[in-house]
Amino acid sequence: MKPDIYIFNPTCELAVANGSSNYMASAKLRRFENELSTLPWILAGRRNIVLVNQIVSNQFIDLLESAGFQLPSFHEFASSLDDSEFLSREKGFLFPWGWSPATHKLLSPLKSGCCPKFQNSPVANWNGIHRELYSRKTALEVLKNILTDCKSDDLLSFSELPEICTTHEQIIALQHRWGKIVVKAPWSSSGRGLQVLRPNEYNQTNRQVISGFLKQQGFVMCEPWHHKVLDLSFQFFSYGNGKIEYRGLTTFSADPKGHYIGTFIQELPPKLQPELKEFLDKNLPELERSLLQVLRLSHYSTAYYGWLGVDALVYKSEKGKLKIHPCLEINCRFTMGAIALNLRNHLATGSTGEFKIMNGKAGDFALMVEEMQKKEPLIIEYGKGVSGFLSVTPILPESSFGAYISVKCPDS
Repeated sequence: MKPDIYIFNPTCELAVANGSSNYMASAKLRRFENELSTLPWILAGRRNIVLVNQIVSNQFIDLLESAGFQLPSFHEFASSLDDSEFLSREKGFLFPWGWSPATHKLLSPLKSGCCPKFQNSPVANWNGIHRELYSRKTALEVLKNILTDCKSDDLLSFSELPEICTTHEQIIALQHRWGKIVVKAPWSSSGRGLQVLRPNEYNQTNRQVISGFLKQQGFVMCEPWHHKVLDLSFQFFSYGNGKIEYRGLTTFSADPKGHYIGTFIQELPPKLQPELKEFLDKNLPELERSLLQVLRLSHYSTAYYGWLGVDALVYKSEKGKLKIHPCLEINCRFTMGAIALNLRNHLATGSTGEFKIMNGKAGDFALMVEEMQKKEPLIIEYGKGVSGFLSVTPILPESSFGAYISVKCPDS
């Protein structure tokens, strides 16, 4: 079986927005990619290859294998692209975290050795429709189709649908209509590219940031601010031939600015309020059906091959009623939800856990890992995590970023 090749490039959406095949992320984001470059091992499986930005130590590999994981091979990225033997070796699929013109250019030396299935897939080459798949404008069309297909008073109403704005005056008019609003760049991810405007407030900083969005991307998306209760993410896989599979539901946490913090490994957070649990039990089956149906009829089913994450939101209306925004955005790439689904297979029955990413100063991650390994030693039974702490990215003395899981048993 030919190995698939995985890389971690979470700046793919910024590269799509930029449009250049020579796009380079900021120094901080490049550091984020470098220090978490091993992360796709959770997705890759034993026979595949992850291209990483630095050699992975045997100590880290031993740690993960002792925790019951089967690991792929790790190859250093730059040297692999200069290795004629590796380039000519037969391969399966290329699986970057997400595609962009810059990613296609970067991985072009690997393409000739890939299998016919990849060569004939819709992601073998970049074309114009791919840019639109990453856009919030396309997600809006999916949202409209969901609300048409899945008629329920528990979903977002048509009067709350996001609107496309090209001027400051249009945005101010929506402030007058909705009060507190959220302004979003069409191409952005993980809480970036957002501006929250309070009623009757549109200060100079907001105006400058939004002017940048308008100049760079041509328009912005505006929608009412919702009183969030729970973040949801529905995970799908598109085969690029009209077939889409539903892979599962994940729930995640974000900071007040919408920046990603972590994902629960089990489906729902522990100790969920009974009212919320009853509301989800009532609405999720029909919503999952509708999402799958609408996505199968969209370009995501034919112009893309790979994982999709549809982020949604449970919120409270002004009258205190629970409602669901079924499609905040569509992540046309791997997601942290896909990571959580793969980790779910290694969670002991009855235990709960979270996958999290730390963002600190240089050296903070190593110090945190040292402390947590003593405070919450990992307990594994029959290859599954019962409780404890585990770093899932290498622990380097100078790391600012790192990923880890924290597992709790029912009695802890």
